[in-house]
Amino acid sequence: MGADKPKQTGLRKAGGQVEVVERVSGLFRWAGFALFLLGSTDVALTWLPTSFGNREWEFATVTSSFNGMPVILLGLVLVVATAAWEGRRWWALAGGIVAAGFFLFVLAAIALWATNLPLALESVEGVVLTGLKKAVLKTSVQSVILPIFFGGIAYQGFRGFRSGNL
Repeated sequence: MGADKPKQTGLRKAGGQVEVVERVSGLFRWAGFALFLLGSTDVALTWLPTSFGNREWEFATVTSSFNGMPVILLGLVLVVATAAWEGRRWWALAGGIVAAGFFLFVLAAIALWATNLPLALESVEGVVLTGLKKAVLKTSVQSVILPIFFGGIAYQGFRGFRSGNL
């Protein structure tokens, strides 16, 4: 197969509308790449240098890295959506594979975080406990939402590859 070229979207050329749609689509795609790279860099730097075995580090790292995940999600949504819009099957597949990787990463991080939760709750009291409870609530919500959306993006990316559109 040749290069992954965009398919015709069936838009009529009326007063420059096609050119505007193509420019906007390209802008969304590149914004998606930029957001994905920015979010991924932030999350990766949260994990480096690693200190597995240090339960405080494990708990704090998962909690902190989940805060950067919405930027990654938005970036992947833009990449996969524009791949579907433009009919770029291979880009949709790449977005789906990356989203599936983040899906698995988030599941592993949730397991790591959950094993450290009892120790974290037992180790603080007073005002610090209030802040910790807020972080636990936020990470718990993210632990439900992130896998659903990364899984959905992966599914749409794979579906877009198979059918040439979403």
